[in-house]
Amino acid sequence: MKSRPGVAGGKPAAPPEEVRHGLPKPAQTPELEQRIEQAAEAAPLADDALPEDVAEMRSEGFSLRDKFLNIKSLLSFVAAFVLIGVVIWKSGANLAETWGQMKGVNVPLYLAGFVIFYALFPLRAWRWRIVLRNAGFVVDTPAARKQWSGIGQLSEFLGLSWFANCVVPAKLGDAYRGYLIKKNGNASFSRTLGTIFAERIIDMLVLFGMLVVSGLLVFRGHLNKTTEALFLVGILLTVVLVIGLMSMRYLSPLIRRALPTRFHDFYARFEEGTLASFRPSQLPTLLALTVLVWLGEAMRLFFVIEALGGFNLGLAAIIFVALASSLLTAVPALPGGLGLVEVGILGIMTLFGVDKASSTAVALLDRGINYWSIVVFGLILYLFSKRK
Repeated sequence: MKSRPGVAGGKPAAPPEEVRHGLPKPAQTPELEQRIEQAAEAAPLADDALPEDVAEMRSEGFSLRDKFLNIKSLLSFVAAFVLIGVVIWKSGANLAETWGQMKGVNVPLYLAGFVIFYALFPLRAWRWRIVLRNAGFVVDTPAARKQWSGIGQLSEFLGLSWFANCVVPAKLGDAYRGYLIKKNGNASFSRTLGTIFAERIIDMLVLFGMLVVSGLLVFRGHLNKTTEALFLVGILLTVVLVIGLMSMRYLSPLIRRALPTRFHDFYARFEEGTLASFRPSQLPTLLALTVLVWLGEAMRLFFVIEALGGFNLGLAAIIFVALASSLLTAVPALPGGLGLVEVGILGIMTLFGVDKASSTAVALLDRGINYWSIVVFGLILYLFSKRK
């Protein structure tokens, strides 16, 4: 049996006793692993059996220009800008006042928000590196660190994928991240997608938990319709992710029977990558890093709000606004949550008594950091990156 490139010995690195005492992985006996490997080598999933975007990235690469100029992408941008315009118009916000506040922003405080936002990329890369190691990827050799698994390289992959997510809809940047690992680390594309899915699950669980805690602290149990709707969205997303994860573990044979045969290889590796990512001994570290990431996102918004005067908002309220707006980026229909996040910040800020002009200024300046700066810096990175 050949070892899978980029994966330790072709098998996950987690010892069996860890698997039994934590979140279980699929059956990973040597016999099953050998059958999966032999099936993959004998009859790999053809690119024409995959969704078009995924097949293109797995085999040929990723043409961002073609994806951006795609009619679906252009329509998503039109929809986003129409949504922003209609909501601002209906809200009756004084745009002249909004512009005046934006011009008077405290530049050092605003730049502090920039610094915090981009300082989170190495932290996210460190977390992803742990997830990849959990899933059996060889990330600790000098050659791997130099070529693709160092914090700098993984941060670059994250930057490129976030850029892709900001200019094309449907979260294609996540699949692009899987392609970057396949290209630079010569690793399994579908297994890498599993690690990204696992990362998204951890993100959503921690985000929703922190959102609930901050919401209870701010509203003291008296939720209005807007916060109830946000909690409902968070609950639904969390339940769907948990059901999906548990189904992979406990209903794997049924899922494989339901899938067409041509998808079995792709799904087997995706399932392995997902479930193997949750090594119990590393879960506390992953959860701690994720909490730090979301607190960092909240601190970015804190400095944006302080740069505009503070509006007498407490830290718990700012954390709630930041997490609630981050929840909206999970909607794949619009690139980078464009439109939805701006509207969400505007709506939630007004719940705390901030006037509409100031709320609009906060939304636009914050998105200047976590959306438009990614478009600008991401484009530069994409043009000059040798790993794309």
